[in-house]
Amino acid sequence: MPSDQPSRRALLRNTATAGLAGAAAVLALPPTLTAADPRRSAAVTLSGDVTGYNTRVLLLGTSGGPVQVPGRTMISSAVAVGDRFYLVDAGSGAVRQAALAGIGLPALGAVFITHGHSDHLADLFNLVWLAQGPAAPPLPIHGPGPAGYLPPPPGNAPVPVLNPDHPTPGLRDIFTGWLAAATYDINIRTNENGPPGRDFTEKFAIREIMPPAAVGASPEHTAPDMPPFTVFEDDRVRVSAILVPHGRVFPSYAYRFQTEDGSVTFSGDTARSDNVARLADETDILVHEAVDIDYYRDQGLPDGALEHMRHAHTSPEEVGRVATGAAVRRVLLNHLTPGDAAAVPDGKWERRVRSTYGGPVCAGHDLTAFGVGKKG
Repeated sequence: MPSDQPSRRALLRNTATAGLAGAAAVLALPPTLTAADPRRSAAVTLSGDVTGYNTRVLLLGTSGGPVQVPGRTMISSAVAVGDRFYLVDAGSGAVRQAALAGIGLPALGAVFITHGHSDHLADLFNLVWLAQGPAAPPLPIHGPGPAGYLPPPPGNAPVPVLNPDHPTPGLRDIFTGWLAAATYDINIRTNENGPPGRDFTEKFAIREIMPPAAVGASPEHTAPDMPPFTVFEDDRVRVSAILVPHGRVFPSYAYRFQTEDGSVTFSGDTARSDNVARLADETDILVHEAVDIDYYRDQGLPDGALEHMRHAHTSPEEVGRVATGAAVRRVLLNHLTPGDAAAVPDGKWERRVRSTYGGPVCAGHDLTAFGVGKKG
């Protein structure tokens, strides 16, 4: 293990730096309490020694699936570059976890949603809806555009379809629906506050991501081999995306964050994928999902459900093979299914990855930070 990479034991024992704790105002912060106010402090100290690192990964929630479990919150992560943060997914609890980590709306550079499942979206609208404080530039929120159509169900048997005239909304239409549901609350609060007021829709900017047409992707061919493509760039980070196979979900993305210090790649939800390996080539940290099929088999899950998991998620051994093939420097397991640490202990996750990968491995836990690449 390189000398500038702390051991897992140190990561779980040591505290994060004040730079992580001192981000901008908490999302629900009253307008009278600013980040510079001496009364304001971080709610928690993140596990992990990131002293000297300008680029960091923050695991906010690390459980997979839409079911709440003890010990881990639904999926959400962040990349920090200096005092700016980039959020990846916003499952249930993400707003609270971000607040605990000291990440406020003014400190967010952008948000990236991997795909349209509820455990990755549940808190996304709350991120802007529940935010208080002075006006800030619109927050760029990137995520999948509309699939276009639903593929035929298994066996072509008929199944109920919600909103059949528009059954596959992309991120923009999802936000339109959320805005409709929140209309009264937004309007009455604006009315109570009086002039000059602010148009709520100026708080965010939706940017739908669709794969290049030349790739030939579709709801029935969700993740063909393809090169990564750039979806965002500012003065601190360049973000690339690639399609990944996640059952019938389309589009579903993995993201790579490249900074001057190093790189972080998030697999998103995916079966084993050469596209992930391509995106993660020589990345400093691969944050990859994992599922324990054996656990669910032992729990009596039917064969059809187990087969779905195989086509939608990745076993720890396959995570190790992807990491080895891509010459990844470190693996963090995220979106763990099952997420309950009492069901599958950390050591089991890590041993299974190490059976096919020789580098450092850590089973992720909520509110943990890791340094990326070189120290500042």
